[in-house]
Amino acid sequence: MMTNGRPLGALYSLAALMAVSGCGGADTQNAAAEGEATAEAPNVDPALLIAGTVTAPDGHSLDGAKAIACLTPQETCAKDATVPVTIENGVGRYEIVVPQKGDYHVMVWKDVNANDTPDGGDLLAFANNMEAVASGERLTPMAAFVRTADATMTTNLGGLPYRMGNAQNAAQAVANAGIGGNWSQQSFGSELVWGPEIKFQAAAATAGFGSDLGGTFGPGSATNTTIVYSYKPVQVKRTMSLNVAPDGTFHMIADMERRQGKCTPVHQEKFGHVRMEGDKVIFAVADTRQRCGKGALEKVKQEDERYTLARNGDGFTLSGDNGVNWTFTRR
Repeated sequence: MMTNGRPLGALYSLAALMAVSGCGGADTQNAAAEGEATAEAPNVDPALLIAGTVTAPDGHSLDGAKAIACLTPQETCAKDATVPVTIENGVGRYEIVVPQKGDYHVMVWKDVNANDTPDGGDLLAFANNMEAVASGERLTPMAAFVRTADATMTTNLGGLPYRMGNAQNAAQAVANAGIGGNWSQQSFGSELVWGPEIKFQAAAATAGFGSDLGGTFGPGSATNTTIVYSYKPVQVKRTMSLNVAPDGTFHMIADMERRQGKCTPVHQEKFGHVRMEGDKVIFAVADTRQRCGKGALEKVKQEDERYTLARNGDGFTLSGDNGVNWTFTRR
């Protein structure tokens, strides 16, 4: 069984290795408990912390789950740290103090069967698609999945580094802009949406332009059919919510109904942090997920977004390219 081009067994090797070798066992849990106490102390080196959140699948609970960080390479797991996942308002939270600076593989595991083996029925979540993350990072929210008996892995989103850089600058940007808190937006109008369009082009003009689909009117025709990608105006009904935390991180949700196109409606979620450059607010996006219609959420390419910020009363407006003119009010 493969997932994203990698043997699924390799993804489970971390949990299996830790269970068999004793990593993540009583000694590590005691060390983790000491680490938790240390994490609350003001003198903990931020470069040794890996923190994030995780949610359980519908009908399941993360009570008793633990978060594990294993120094790369995961096959040897020479250094590790384990902490219990704490539950707040239905969301699992973890803050791991790792033993040394470095790159770590991070996972959340609930041993439902209490047999020290990651087998069918257990809850699992792998950060960053099981690629290593640097210590000192805060990770975007993860969604746990139920491990099936045949080792089938469902969509495992999140756990990507926020890459905050100077966290103090992000917090200061929120304070200076006055955009901290919970906001909502609704609009209906024309937006420029990137997408394909079929065009008839003179054969002489086709070279290097779009995708040549051959002669439009038969062999030897002076006209070719091409698929050209461009921004085109589309009527969009948009509803958005935006949460900007005091530390500068944000969670933006957008539900869009389009009058045109194959994918309607569209649900999109973005996670990242805020920067300011003059009157420009930059949403440095770390993690983007999108669902088309009733399909599953999928990871899509993330890109930073830059808007002009204008305060108006108890709200603000973001304006920018491609028809963006969104007014947010406090929820």
